[in-house]
Amino acid sequence: MSDVDWRIPPSVLRLIESAPEDRAVVILLRHSVRDELPLGDVGYDLPITDIGHQLAFELGGLFRGRLRTLHASPLVRCVKTAEALAKGADAAITVVCDPLLGDPGVFVVDGRRAWTNWEELGHEGVMRHLVTETSALPGMARPDEAARFLVQSMLSAAADEPGVHVFVTHDSLITATAARLLGRKLGAADWPWYLEGAFFWETHEGINTAYRDDEAVHIGSLCGLTESDVIEFARREVAATIGLDSGARFFLAGGAFKSLITGRPPRDLDVWAPSARDRGLIIESLLARGARHTNPSAFSDVFELAGRVVEVPYKTEPETLSERLARFDIGLSAVGVEHRPYDRWSAIITA
Repeated sequence: MSDVDWRIPPSVLRLIESAPEDRAVVILLRHSVRDELPLGDVGYDLPITDIGHQLAFELGGLFRGRLRTLHASPLVRCVKTAEALAKGADAAITVVCDPLLGDPGVFVVDGRRAWTNWEELGHEGVMRHLVTETSALPGMARPDEAARFLVQSMLSAAADEPGVHVFVTHDSLITATAARLLGRKLGAADWPWYLEGAFFWETHEGINTAYRDDEAVHIGSLCGLTESDVIEFARREVAATIGLDSGARFFLAGGAFKSLITGRPPRDLDVWAPSARDRGLIIESLLARGARHTNPSAFSDVFELAGRVVEVPYKTEPETLSERLARFDIGLSAVGVEHRPYDRWSAIITA
């Protein structure tokens, strides 16, 4: 397709016009026009084209006076799209990079393992799984839980501030997220164009989703302290910090799980090892992944990595998760997950 064929997608123009102006509207938007990806490469450094910049600038102009925040996948084409939107809107907004939007994205917990799915199934095969199946592919998240978590996180970041909040991402995230919230098995013909996206906003009825000609309302909370949500949250946090290949058995317990209720990212992760060997493996993995060993507390070694503070208590007992939780106060501290080698998980949720 030549440059003259590219335009702002009609569905986006229509949804911008019809979106409510008295509340926060989140737009999960595909980046603007880029060149073809190199074969077998995700194109981390591939920018948008000149026409891509022009179209993003024009779309930003339609947000003028309404644009409030900008988040983007860390990949160059997404950041540059967000910057062009800000210029077009004449808005002095800092673009916040968010790994839930890409590199790795909310549907990927371990990029190395996940890449094998694209090699074996191809992009269409992976997408088919994300929109139709409930299980997680190797190195990836369970699709439904991941989609709901992403939408809740975006709405939380919008903080109920009336206006438009744009989250620039990639086609796969938009398709899978829209499919899950709409309850539709979107196919290849439904994949978004450049600068096309799904719109989300909250009303007294629930969470509204609009994508192209489809709309749906999700009634009730998007995420909660269910076993599947709790385990998927733990997998994502552990994969980003300790990693899934430490070989250690350990417990993630404490207040971090309140993120499933608030939608805000956790700051502290309390990781309890049941043995000295497991504790050593945890620390070895953290350091190998670039964690910074900060000032220890009276009770724990403390590390900083991926925007998280990971505390590893000196004590290596008790040996079971149930005993660990029994020593906490009531409330969110009575929620915990046990990790065992080879990406095996179990949860205890005490009401």
